[in-house]
Formats: sequence, structure tokens, C-alpha cells
Amino acid sequence: MTNATKIKWIAAILMPICIYLIPVNDIFTFEIRAFLVATVFVLSLAAFELLPNLLVGLLLPVMYVILGAVPVSGALGIWSGSFMIFMVIGGMIFANALDESGLLRRIVLWVGTKCKGSFLKLLMALMVAGLLVMAISFAGAWMITLVLCYGVVKALHLENTKEGILIMIVSQIVSTASLNFIYNPTAIALWGGGAQMADPTFEMKWWMQYVYDAPLIVIQFIIVFIFYKLYKPEKQLKGGQEYFETEYAKLGSVTIKEKKAVVLTIVLFLYIFTQPIHKLDMNYAFILIPMLFFLPGIDVATKQKSLDTVNLGFIVFIASCMGIGTVGAAVGIGPAISTYVAPMLSGCPKPVFLFLCIVFGIIMNILMTPSAMQGMFPGPLAALGQGIGIASPLIPFMAMFFANDMVFFPYENAYLLVMFGFGVMSMKEFMKYNVIKMGITLVLFWVLVLPWWYLLGLI
Repeated sequence: MTNATKIKWIAAILMPICIYLIPVNDIFTFEIRAFLVATVFVLSLAAFELLPNLLVGLLLPVMYVILGAVPVSGALGIWSGSFMIFMVIGGMIFANALDESGLLRRIVLWVGTKCKGSFLKLLMALMVAGLLVMAISFAGAWMITLVLCYGVVKALHLENTKEGILIMIVSQIVSTASLNFIYNPTAIALWGGGAQMADPTFEMKWWMQYVYDAPLIVIQFIIVFIFYKLYKPEKQLKGGQEYFETEYAKLGSVTIKEKKAVVLTIVLFLYIFTQPIHKLDMNYAFILIPMLFFLPGIDVATKQKSLDTVNLGFIVFIASCMGIGTVGAAVGIGPAISTYVAPMLSGCPKPVFLFLCIVFGIIMNILMTPSAMQGMFPGPLAALGQGIGIASPLIPFMAMFFANDMVFFPYENAYLLVMFGFGVMSMKEFMKYNVIKMGITLVLFWVLVLPWWYLLGLI
């Protein structure tokens, strides 16, 4: 092992031991201590990438039972209490099937043909196309935008140029920042489940990410425009229009598979939008409709490309992280956090608390993966927010997760690591524009996001 790995293992072992040495009392009960020991130890293994996600996901519920936090039925309740896990799997299959159909690539290239050679229009076209693709794939098609943006850079020989950097800034926004405001099953599962630790009656709806974080969509376009002004690229990009028109022409006419994918996507959205009318579980749509891609006569997706590529290890990890909120609520961690920590925040203005949630997220992003953050912090932050009177238990973690796209180094987010690996920019350039983008986002949080949350009555 390297010295860094040794330090990570030592930290992962010492932190739960320190928690275990804290004496129990009427508030900090034996069950709460067992819950914290198991959660901190196992998620440290994930955060420091000491074990694969599959093994971490298998270990967490077992630790809850062994240490006495909850019985087996409580530790595995997330598997038996709802179809939420099946929805997450179905969402991944749905995104893979759309990708295999060719529909997502066609959308991006078609939008690119509308830029008319203007570089600013090209950037905005890539943004619109990327966000559209992310929306219809429920945030599952992040790789599509990364690959297509890199394809534009490569085809036009824009590596290590300000134009190439601007195009990859767009790819970063689409693949990472959009996870805050585009509905996806993972957020519903992890954020909503965590918020229930503070408010068991809370239910996260599909539209909440779009409505609550709507200003963040505006912020992304503002960021692209600001960087366009800062970098001062060529206004007309030579060969840009020809590239999109050539690539789009190679696709030929819309295929039968793409038409079928459009129909099935419309069916899925209709199911979601009409859920208040038919009142069927939202999860059913993500379980049943992806199966239609494989039926005889439809045959849009194949086992090799749309099923075998689903990361089942990540599914198990997500399920265990979802269980954190359920187990935490069962042992009473929410009221305990409020009892101990809320008095320390007494008198803290709500906007300051939410801003500190973002800063905390930026720090945690250096130390752990966004997946681990989504598993560990929605519940505790919901409890703290509730303690100082924030109306929605979802808002504190929503603020923290803004840091998903606010990084210093590529390793802080797997999507960005892929993007940086294309070699379009140096580490110096990556850090430079991300620090500037971080500052812009923090300022616009005060200017746009907080007033919007107050207007909606969420704070």
C-alpha cells in the first residue's frame, strides 16, 4: 500500500472507534451509537475508495445488524418496503436503451446544426441539446454529452485552445451541474429517503428538482456567457457548422428504432405527468416501460448494450445508502442531532446556514464521492435545518449538493475525471476555470437561488 492508502485505512478505522468510545445516555442511545459506527466506517470505505461499491453496499446493512442498531427487517427494509430500487435499475436501463437506439446522439447533432457557425450559438446549442438529452434520459446520459463535446473539439483540432476549453466547460455543466435540477431516480431515492429521517411524512415528488432549483438552470447559462466573455474566443468557428452537418447527415433518416424510442419516452413522461390522476406508484413506470424496449416487435435494445452495462454493484451501494435514512429514522438520529447541534446554530440566519451547507459540500467533495455524500448527509442536514426552522427538509442538502459541480481537482467527480482524461486542457486550466466558476455560483446563489426559495416558502 502507498502511504496515502495507509492513512485512509487508519482514518476509516479510527473514526468509528472514536464514536464507539462515546458513552451512551438517554439521547445518545446504544442504537444511535451503533448506527453511527456502522455508517461512518462503511461510508469511509466508499469515500476513500478502499473497497468497491458492491462490497460496501453489502457490508452496511450487515453492520447495522451485527452492531445492534436494528434487526434484519429494519436493515433490509429498503428492499421490501417499496419498489424504489427497481425504479433506479429501470432508470439506468431506460437511459442505456435510449443511447442504443441512437436517439440521443441525433438530438445533439441536430441542435448543433442550428448554430450557423457562431461559436456562442454553438456553446448554447450544446448546452440546450445536452440538457434535453439529460432530461429525457433522467440524468442517465451524461457520457453522451461528454463524448460528443470531445468529438467536436477533436474534429476541429481545438485541443488546448480557449475554444476547446469552453466546449468542455459546457460538457462539465451538462454532466454534473444538471444533476441538481434534472429529475433522476437516484436523487428521489437518496435525497427523499434522507429527508424522511427528519420528517417521516415527507415525500419527494418528481417535479421538485426542476422547480426548487430552477434558478440554477439560469445560472449555468450565465456562467457559459461569462466565460465566453472572459476567454474571448473566435466569434465564427471555422468548420464548426460543417462538422455538425456532416455528422448529422451520416445518421441518415430517422430510424424505426429511434421512432419507437420516441414513442416509449412519451409514454413514460405521460405516465409521470398524469400520476396525480391515475395515482399508480411512480416506480411502476421505470420498471415496466424499459422492458418494452426488449419485446418482440419493438426490439430497440439488446441485452449486451442496455442490460449488461448496468452497474449492479452501484445499485447495491445506492440501496444501502437509501437504507441509511430509514435506519437513522428508526434509531432516532434526527431528534438526537437536533438536540445536540441545533442549540449551537441558535441565532444563525437561515441563508447563512444554507450557504455554509454549500461550503461544507465543497470541503466534503474533496474527501468523498458525490454518491457517498448523497447517502450520508441528506438526513443529518434535514434535521439541522428543521432545528432552525427551515420549512422544507430537502433544501439543506439541495444547497450542499451544489458542490457536486464545484471542484478544485478532476478526481472529485468521476464524470469530470472522464472529461479531464480526454486531454483537452491542462490541470492549470481545469483548476483555473473551476475556481472562477465556483465564485460565480456562490455569488449567484445569494442573488437568484435564495430569493427564489423564499418566494416558494421553502425557507
